[in-house]
Amino acid sequence: MQKIRSFFVSSAGFFLDGYDLSVISFALYFIAQEMKLSSSQEGLVSSASLMGMTIGALLFGFLADKVGRKKLMGIDLIFFTTFGITSALSQNFTQLFISRLLLGMGIGGDYPISSTIMSEFSPAVNRGKYLVASISLYWVGTLVASIVNLTFLSFYEFWRYTFLFGALISLPIILLRIKLDESPRWLASKGLLVTEKFNPQVENKGVNGIKELFENPLLPYVLAVSIVWFLFDVASYGIGLYYPLVLREFAFPSNVEVLYSTMAIAGGALLGYLIAVSAIDSLGRRKVLLTGLGGMAFLLIIGGITKIEGFLLVPYFMTFVALEQWAGAVTLFYPTEIFPTSVRSTAQGFATSVSRIGAILGVYFFPSMVRSVGFSSSLIIFGITSTLALAISFLTYKETRKKELEETSLGKIIIINNNKK
Repeated sequence: MQKIRSFFVSSAGFFLDGYDLSVISFALYFIAQEMKLSSSQEGLVSSASLMGMTIGALLFGFLADKVGRKKLMGIDLIFFTTFGITSALSQNFTQLFISRLLLGMGIGGDYPISSTIMSEFSPAVNRGKYLVASISLYWVGTLVASIVNLTFLSFYEFWRYTFLFGALISLPIILLRIKLDESPRWLASKGLLVTEKFNPQVENKGVNGIKELFENPLLPYVLAVSIVWFLFDVASYGIGLYYPLVLREFAFPSNVEVLYSTMAIAGGALLGYLIAVSAIDSLGRRKVLLTGLGGMAFLLIIGGITKIEGFLLVPYFMTFVALEQWAGAVTLFYPTEIFPTSVRSTAQGFATSVSRIGAILGVYFFPSMVRSVGFSSSLIIFGITSTLALAISFLTYKETRKKELEETSLGKIIIINNNKK
């Protein structure tokens, strides 16, 4: 019971991220009309939380390596609660943009903390299963957001209630996080815990600060994981944040039909995660990642060539997000497996921040790209970015399945595992 509680409490940030981005993607159409937003203001509001995530991931990732994972796990979500409430109360573009920017800082800060602590606590034999399952909560959040939107849809300015609901559900998570234990690997990296398994030399591998993260031998891997995640997010968020708008424009005129279709897409994503959970520790990280990126690239390019539209967009997007989760899960947690404890959260925060820049570009330019070259050509462009991510990951990603973090993490010194079979 304790393991299950810790899993859900640690993974809640992914749930809140999925909820938040899905709520705004549906509400934006109505907010833009009510606040009379220009197209550029609309783009800024939709990408504001992603901008905040870029800052929050860097800041909290660095601090988590300095002061510990546990101390920051509640603080980051206080941002989500506070600025979720101010988002709901916003009266104009400036208030809403600033609120969502600061809300995003909290979500972004939670990415390196939650993924790092999940990686450090999970057993090597099925660590991938725990990490993939935790990230799947993003799409549970998306599903809940659709249900909440549907519940409040008939209310005047319904989006205020959905924003407020998201802020309130984070409160019990903050309280539960206070009771979580500190990572023994982080304690060992600081010399606060020394055992046969956990000690500073084994955890740090000669890497003692952020400067060494951007020097050889770590720099090529920092760049590789960041660029692959960046390219993945260009397509993933560029399309993903606009599912409701795409469905409204090219498939269904009814808001209720759009919401039910969005729920179906979330169901496809969860199915993809269920399969990935069973495959990640048997097939391994490389095969799951390459299958996901290859599937994304193929579907995007084929969808563009065939000019897919209408009701076929629902099963098309369901299949796309199912494969997308295979790639998304690995790109998100892989940095926590290949960097030493001393800089693990910093590396994860840096890669997260770079990935959000890709997400911002995709989200901000997708509407204007559709207007300029059309929806089908936009799919092909995103298919090309996915193909580039596939090529880079094929050349750089090594296998980490069923290995202890002390074995998979890179550093300036090599620790020989005497227990290795």
